[in-house]
Amino acid sequence: MGLLDREGAAQEAEHPAVRILDDLVRIQSVNLHYGEDARGEGGVADYVEARMRRAGLRVTRQPVVEGRDNIIAELRVGKPESALLFEAHMDTVSIGSMENALVPTYRDGRLYGRGACDTKGALAGMIHMMERCASHPELLNADLVFCASVDEEYAFQGLTAFMSLQIPLTGAVVGEPTELGIVAEHKGCARFSVRTRGLAAHSSVPYKGDNAIYSMMDVVRYVKDTVEPGLARIGSELCGSPTIVVSTINGGSQINIVPEACEIRIDRRIVPGETPEQVLAGFERQLRESLPEANLSVEPLLLDPALNTPHDAAVVQAAQRVAGSLGLNPSLRGVSYGSNASKLQAWQGVPSIVYGPGSIDQAHSAEEWVPVAEVVQAAEFYYRLACNYQFD
Repeated sequence: MGLLDREGAAQEAEHPAVRILDDLVRIQSVNLHYGEDARGEGGVADYVEARMRRAGLRVTRQPVVEGRDNIIAELRVGKPESALLFEAHMDTVSIGSMENALVPTYRDGRLYGRGACDTKGALAGMIHMMERCASHPELLNADLVFCASVDEEYAFQGLTAFMSLQIPLTGAVVGEPTELGIVAEHKGCARFSVRTRGLAAHSSVPYKGDNAIYSMMDVVRYVKDTVEPGLARIGSELCGSPTIVVSTINGGSQINIVPEACEIRIDRRIVPGETPEQVLAGFERQLRESLPEANLSVEPLLLDPALNTPHDAAVVQAAQRVAGSLGLNPSLRGVSYGSNASKLQAWQGVPSIVYGPGSIDQAHSAEEWVPVAEVVQAAEFYYRLACNYQFD
């Protein structure tokens, strides 16, 4: 690295958004679902609340579940007809095998640490944006609402609680690692179980029983040979085709008993234009038609909508203009992973995009990192978008 490159990297590391990210990485906020050592979002919530109050913003600490609160900050400038939401989650996955996960480490233009990519880099940029906007509210053409939410990494209880407030919004920006790409579409999923029932018998007289595992073999064969090939005929220009995976299987109780029950769990990724409810109902109907003699049941586990924001929505158009003005890629993208944006768009009709620094490839990994330059650029993008957004 040359002298100018080193000086540039040093300046980026001192950017306010990067210093905020440094603080956030040091606060363990592993989702409480992920093990005994998880501390939850409380420390990050305290940090965000303190900064928002110092900036003079109206702050609400919204209880979601015991000890886990959303932090909501509002900057009202008399433009409720153009209210714009910025949302990012505070929780991370488990630390796992990541070394020095809570010690921000700078190397080769990257900041390493648990949550640096998913999604504290975006959260830091949004905090900095709100502080800048609070200093110059006269530059805004829209009211701003900021939500630092809990539980995105498990059951999105934080976003569900936020939506229950029914705050009027005309657009939303959700922070996730998109490599500074404007994501207007992403996949959702229908996760469900299939159970087959048989009849237990002693393994020495198997003809007196009905083997549930053998019945499940027919179900798995149907998924592999019929459902999976058919998905290639469905698709989205930005997100590609749906996928389906038989992820787990469990059956039988001991070696000398004909198994009376077997269960598989299936992950079916959906694309814009599909709904998880329709996908699940169609799968069950077609499965029963193909295997009319099978004694089976289908139960939903998670129904998560796809993101399908109209490309002419005000937030999409404003994001493209801002990206272009900053020399960033203004093209729209689709991604295969999910986010809180799809719930805002599908369940509350709020046109939403996903945007943030870093790549999903580094999220949850044993060497999670985010490019420092992208954290700086994302913070500037959020600020320019906040200043330029206006709902027509």
